[in-house]
Amino acid sequence: MTKIDIRRIITRYINQEASQEELAILYEWVKKGNNKDVFKKLVQADFLVNYEDKSWETEGAFESFLHTIKEKETKRVRPLFAGDHIWKYAAVIAVTLCSSLYFLLNQSPFVDVPMEVDRNQITLQLENGEILTIDPKSDATVQSKNGSTVVSLVQGVLTQKEEQLKRGEVRNNTIRVPYGKNLTITLQDGTVVMLNSGSSMTYPSSFVDMNTREVQLKGEAFFEVTKNLEKPFIVKTETMYTQVFGTVFNVSAYAEDGASEVVLVEGSVGVGKPDNKRGEDLQMLRPSQKAIDALDGGEGFVVEDVDVSSYISWTQGILSFENESMGQIVKRLQRQYNIKIVNQYKELDERRFTGMFDEESIDHVLRTIQAHTHFSYDKEEDLIIIKKPAKQ
Repeated sequence: MTKIDIRRIITRYINQEASQEELAILYEWVKKGNNKDVFKKLVQADFLVNYEDKSWETEGAFESFLHTIKEKETKRVRPLFAGDHIWKYAAVIAVTLCSSLYFLLNQSPFVDVPMEVDRNQITLQLENGEILTIDPKSDATVQSKNGSTVVSLVQGVLTQKEEQLKRGEVRNNTIRVPYGKNLTITLQDGTVVMLNSGSSMTYPSSFVDMNTREVQLKGEAFFEVTKNLEKPFIVKTETMYTQVFGTVFNVSAYAEDGASEVVLVEGSVGVGKPDNKRGEDLQMLRPSQKAIDALDGGEGFVVEDVDVSSYISWTQGILSFENESMGQIVKRLQRQYNIKIVNQYKELDERRFTGMFDEESIDHVLRTIQAHTHFSYDKEEDLIIIKKPAKQ
């Protein structure tokens, strides 16, 4: 959910500046509670004050409004009413809107609206709630509606430019990557972040005038952090706090996986709990070490030496398992291939496998695992059901 200023949307709507997303939000707002009566009173009051055209019916025009906004699947914003006399009225509303809205909407200027986003698309949500759709396969430059943000995608790498911010102003963005896709993003300081499938990251558009460079991660990401000894880079997940000054590392924090982990490739990082506000008492890692947060909710972390290649192979499009349980592999396959897998053969969950796959289909992966243990599966569109094999 996100907070939306309904007054701003109505103003933009009357000025014929509303986006299709804003029209959808306005439509949903009008349907709730007594908002319909509020909106009708606004329309009727301003019209009757400025025009004495009794032939104009508030109810009819209002129904036309609902019909027009409901057609939000169209790609462009269309005018509300066709008649020239109605647009004369709209111009007058733009002038009188401030006083009318103050009395009619001042008590509840914000509304919660669900984000109606295609879950199969990469999206970038800006500070003002605007959502941009990103196609990782196409080079493109996209500008926000107010022109303050310009996003460029070149060869799968996303960069973002903002108009000059006021001192102390912070604009947070959230990038969301669905299952079956990944995306590389370059932050304002030059830090490169590669987001794995099913991940999201919230980050400021600029680190200028900030004491730290802080991002919040859900899912998995590979970081190449630009060195800045005076401004540490911090990655926060729900269960971990990772502080670095310039290094290469991988963070995995999928909610469905339970434990979160940090794998250090090069440099130095310190890990702590998310409530660590000052970065104190961090547990330091050396290259080729992994830290896992304690599953029992304790204060410490389990640190062990690892071969980092299997943890970062996903950045090269390689799916790698190193002595992983089938239960964990199923979760990774679902994210990698954007497919739902139901395992009805529960004895299979704890069996462990090691393997590496380079752009193979999910059928190839499953058949390879079948060569080492017996099970069957049915596949229908985006659903796979794993079953216990029939007795021979």
